[in-house]
Amino acid sequence: MCFQTALLLTTPQSVTRRSTWSPPTPIEVVQLVGNRHRRLVQSEIQLLEVLIESLNRLEQKLHGITPAVVWLWNEIGQKEYRPRSENEFSDYVKQHLEEDLLGKGIVVNREVEIRRSAGSLPGERTDIHVNAVLTGISKGSFEVITVIIEVKGNWHRELFQAMETQLVNRYLKEGKCKYGLYLIGWFESSRWDATDNRKSAIPSCGLQVTKDTLKDQATSLLKKGVNVRSFVMNLYL
Repeated sequence: MCFQTALLLTTPQSVTRRSTWSPPTPIEVVQLVGNRHRRLVQSEIQLLEVLIESLNRLEQKLHGITPAVVWLWNEIGQKEYRPRSENEFSDYVKQHLEEDLLGKGIVVNREVEIRRSAGSLPGERTDIHVNAVLTGISKGSFEVITVIIEVKGNWHRELFQAMETQLVNRYLKEGKCKYGLYLIGWFESSRWDATDNRKSAIPSCGLQVTKDTLKDQATSLLKKGVNVRSFVMNLYL
């Protein structure tokens, strides 16, 4: 996969990265050739692409021959289900990323660290911080690139605002990290318990329109210099 980084190499960190860039080692080349999923990560935009590829693999797994999506729904009665909470969905995604990126060694030239934030409000911990650490640029030095993933359920009351009001304004503008991924779990099912208030809160526009709307938002923010992507994961039961 070709990663388009030229337009993003404008920060001091990016200038430093270009000046200290080194080609992949022979071992890394062998690892890349031997596994089509493996990637070199030299920038935040490349880390974003790796995360999106991993989330696509998770979505395929959820709806595979033995669908795993049922584990993201709580069975509350005979043929009645409720979606798991945003925190539980976020935990599930974090576990997948650990197994997929760390366990399978997808990133060949960096050590990947995945952690959860405690959140600024009680019970709030839906964001995932993904760090990719490169050591050995010079003796005793290391470089860290970071992407923050903000996770929401499709019933969230600020679904179409939180990409900017929370992910961008809370993390990307104020913090050191300038790259983010807005991840939505799209829960939908005819077996969804009708007494669950979240069911009536999901957007009536549907999955595809939501995908398109959030993609347009991310594109608009990119034009303002904010590097954010969206991913709406189909969790239909």
